Amino acid sequence: MPNIKLSQQDEAFLDAMAMLMAPWGWARPVGRIYAYLLLREEPASLDEIAADLGMSKSNASVAARTLEHCGNARRQGEPGSRRIYYSVPTDFSGPFVAKAELLERQVRMFSAQQDRDVPAAVAARFAHLSGFYTAMREAIESAIDARPPTR
Repeated sequence: MPNIKLSQQDEAFLDAMAMLMAPWGWARPVGRIYAYLLLREEPASLDEIAADLGMSKSNASVAARTLEHCGNARRQGEPGSRRIYYSVPTDFSGPFVAKAELLERQVRMFSAQQDRDVPAAVAARFAHLSGFYTAMREAIESAIDARPPTR
């Protein structure tokens, strides 16, 4: 597949996504690759990603694996080839399902702490955190349940 020519608007999108995702702990290349994959109709090889974004193949590989681990990219192979391709998944709920599960584990941990012999202010803090994380988990689950079907 030929490399794509990124427009100024595309480059601005890649940079904006990188900045938006930095608070989530994503390094700049991870955010740029995610935006790049969102712009592509077809999966991209690491060679294409590296060439189109002007980065080394090793940096592209690390960033793409990070996206895969987070559930924001899908890795696929080609029969008879060792070449790896990446694309965005058709179902974007994966990372959020994992976050909801993490929030539920935190709620259980905070709830268990409320039974300890701790000062009232500490018990209230645990109760507040438990309620907040429960509300966040429920909001995520509600959004996942209400999402339109994938195409």
